[in-house]
Amino acid sequence: MKKIFNIIFIVALLSAVNGNGQTKKELRFAVSYVAASVVYIDAGREQRIEVGDTLKIYNAGKEIGSVAVTAVSRRSSAAQIVTQKSPFSVGNDAVIKKEIIEISAVQETVKKDTAVTVRRDTEGASVKSLPPVPVQSTEDIVSGRIGVQYNYIAAENTRFNISQPSTVIRLDVQNLLGTGANLSFYDRSYYESKQAYSMYGRSSGVNHRIYEFTLQSDIAEEDFGYGFGRMTSRYVGGMGTFDGFQMFYRFDEFTAGVLGGAQVSNRSLSVNTNETKASLFLNYRQGIDFFHQFDGTIAYGRQMVSSRLDREFLYLQNSLSLGPELSLYESTELELNDITNGVVKGALKLSNTFFTINYYPVQWFTSSIGYDASRSVYLFETMKTMSDTLFDKNILQGFRGNVTFRLPYFITLSTNGTFRTRKGSTRDSYNLGTSLRMSDILGTDINAGVRYARIVGEFSDGNNYTIDFDRTFFYALSASLRYDYYQYTITSLKQTYTTQTATANLYYRISKMWYTSLSVDGIFDTTMNSYRVYAEVGMRF
Repeated sequence: MKKIFNIIFIVALLSAVNGNGQTKKELRFAVSYVAASVVYIDAGREQRIEVGDTLKIYNAGKEIGSVAVTAVSRRSSAAQIVTQKSPFSVGNDAVIKKEIIEISAVQETVKKDTAVTVRRDTEGASVKSLPPVPVQSTEDIVSGRIGVQYNYIAAENTRFNISQPSTVIRLDVQNLLGTGANLSFYDRSYYESKQAYSMYGRSSGVNHRIYEFTLQSDIAEEDFGYGFGRMTSRYVGGMGTFDGFQMFYRFDEFTAGVLGGAQVSNRSLSVNTNETKASLFLNYRQGIDFFHQFDGTIAYGRQMVSSRLDREFLYLQNSLSLGPELSLYESTELELNDITNGVVKGALKLSNTFFTINYYPVQWFTSSIGYDASRSVYLFETMKTMSDTLFDKNILQGFRGNVTFRLPYFITLSTNGTFRTRKGSTRDSYNLGTSLRMSDILGTDINAGVRYARIVGEFSDGNNYTIDFDRTFFYALSASLRYDYYQYTITSLKQTYTTQTATANLYYRISKMWYTSLSVDGIFDTTMNSYRVYAEVGMRF
């Protein structure tokens, strides 16, 4: 607890610091393109937009939702939809309030003919942001969230009951002490008062899960970058989460680097120093902006157990954007060793491939297709088999597809499906689903959706039906209701089971910083009924 109080104190201290010459101003930009779940903004680094920023979207002066920035180029940004009361359109206003460095009188005299920080047009409809004045800030930009949570599950079989108060802390500090480095911390600490986890080898009491604790610097304009702590590498995603370091050097379009560290034990506080991992990587990136670029990485990785080889592989990762309409992504792992008659020998064996294409030809239509294939990976020293699927003996192939139509009257129609075939299996498996959603029904601000899915697995057949409603009141209170009905048959037993789930969610924004949320579930199952309650009170800063 002392550690948590210290972190809270640091957050409060950093939040209280308000550097001279900074004022919070409203920046207003325009939505330039809308895809299935991604919105593109005509502003980027030059307009002070950063990854993690949240912008509110307005249509004719009315707030219709919000987006969170996920990628930033020089003059444009991509953002994920967070909330959406009605469909977004090109030309909608995207608004954010940010700390803007005011230029001193001397600097203003020298720079006034060459740069303008922010200018609002005469009608107030938009803001044009020209290249910023190169003023070096020494301010820490602090954001995050602190919350107190409670999770309770009551089942007919009391062995599965859970009573779990917890705290969650998310802290992000950008431009730490003026160095340009970023500090990220994400922790959840909880107290388990029941014995539900004892069946998994875990006792009750206080537990911690640190998902991220990283200090890193990855500034595009600088040649050298680094990272330390608990992290995942964007260059070598196949290495997973590790406790260690990453260092790299840029030269022109190339980035070369090395990373290494110890295996994280269930993402808790403990680290397994007997299991280590390391990688060398080379990245090539070229393009005029986020929508027209290629980013490719080739890496050599290995895992060790007590200084003995456990796994050795090559990792390939590539992404290509051919404008806002078309993007591709691929990742592949190639094992460099195999085991034959108990002897490790060199080999080149595909272990995992993921490929997807996203196509947005017009505003009212979006689509994506994908393919993945995976084989089990035998770890020589730990004598474990690691697989991305439940079936680890043969190759598993999967095909995915999705199409979405945006129709008049705020109606969205989507169809998605997956098809999997497994060598030697008794049959193939597939999912096929269709959903229809309508926003702002008859001008009531009520959104509603229905969905049907046919699920055919290797061992069961099922049908899933879902209906949901949601509405926001006075921009502060959001409420939603959902009902889910799933009926499935175990083919080998010829027995049919039914699961029904009713869910109610409330989110209330108490003030600019404080919020509270409540979620209640009732699960009515053929084998066992249960109820779940989740509540949280917190502060965003």
